[in-house]
Amino acid sequence: MTALYVTALIAGVLGAACVYLVMFNELDESELVTITPLWSFPIVFGLYGFVSQRLLRRISAGHAGTLSQAARMSIDVAGFWALPALFPFLVLRWRSSLLVSLAAAVFWAVLLWFFFAAVFPTL
Repeated sequence: MTALYVTALIAGVLGAACVYLVMFNELDESELVTITPLWSFPIVFGLYGFVSQRLLRRISAGHAGTLSQAARMSIDVAGFWALPALFPFLVLRWRSSLLVSLAAAVFWAVLLWFFFAAVFPTL
């Protein structure tokens, strides 16, 4: 699974670099907004894949009983600023890093869609 997460992360970073470093002047604002999910979703999926694997390792090592407990331990260490990033792990009960990563990426995709649909047009 780690190879999948690394591949997704690299693809997302390369996609963002291509859009903002190479094609930026060729795209208008609406096109930039439209293609943002094409690079942001793989980045979020890859990052959440790594985080979910780490949290699941805490469970298998006996440091936490559930994914929610493992996420709370990380929040205790990192501080409350980590709460929004770890929110999907607090509510999900799955023990598959792939399912958790997909659900977390969908969660952030919905928030990104809401931002672009409701907030961005008013700016």
